[in-house]
Amino acid sequence: MAPPSRPDRPVISPFMWISRCIAMTIPLLCEVAVAEPEPLKLEMLPLVSAASAITSPDQKYLVSVHVGASQLTKAIWIDEGNRTELDFVGEDKVTRLCFFKNPRPDMFQAKMWAEDFDRDSSDGLRAITFSGPVDCRFEKWIMQVGEKVLPLGLVSLAFQKEIPCAGTPVVDSKGKIVALVLQAASGNTAYAIPVQAIHRVQKDVIEHQKLVRGWLGITMSTGSQVPRITRVLPGSPAEKAGILEDDVLLRAGAYQTERYPDAVNALFYTMPGKPTSLEILRHNERLPISVTPIVKTPGK
Repeated sequence: MAPPSRPDRPVISPFMWISRCIAMTIPLLCEVAVAEPEPLKLEMLPLVSAASAITSPDQKYLVSVHVGASQLTKAIWIDEGNRTELDFVGEDKVTRLCFFKNPRPDMFQAKMWAEDFDRDSSDGLRAITFSGPVDCRFEKWIMQVGEKVLPLGLVSLAFQKEIPCAGTPVVDSKGKIVALVLQAASGNTAYAIPVQAIHRVQKDVIEHQKLVRGWLGITMSTGSQVPRITRVLPGSPAEKAGILEDDVLLRAGAYQTERYPDAVNALFYTMPGKPTSLEILRHNERLPISVTPIVKTPGK
């Protein structure tokens, strides 16, 4: 007896199988790439000021911006008429970033944060507001306002509509968070905190409730056209690394330092206990130097 016949099956070559897998995967990848973060609406007290919050890079916390002059006493999460007081974790007075325990750990925000804000990520910027995305444009880096040198560089953004509230996340064309709105500047422009500052601040605020600055033990001339070192304190990390008075700081970490405000911004990102690569100019010679900042002891 002849064996029962089997239904014909299409023959799929390995190449066709791989092609189908790729075709099915690409839409999923595109969906993840363009997904937008979900901001939470906050009310900051005691001034009853509106703010936006977003889950932190590790998803354990909410991060927002508090621009009020008074001490932050509490923050209320407003969700469809419900009001929930958030558990306060810590606030950094320098950047105005504040952190709270995340009441919604189920929120999918994985891989939504960029590593840094640079010119390559400044195309197609959008602020994700409660009512939808608002297009904005990168204008320039702000290192000082008038004669005042800022403790870190801020991003200047121009908005097509009303400037969003503090803490509003700004994403690039891939949906990655690259900044948080700080406050209005003038006209339709606003200052924003770059994402690298949020990465820098979060660990310190969570562990110490404040930013812990890295101390090198140098003084620079504020009136010089270049960041020239005018004093190296005895026993400081700078002295131990071989830095001398009259050296000019050309680079600190990943940041070029052409002017004094550039140097202030670069040194903001140095962290105690972590070696930082510097480049200095000494008698027309460029020298690489590694220095490990410490936490400065008060009174020493």
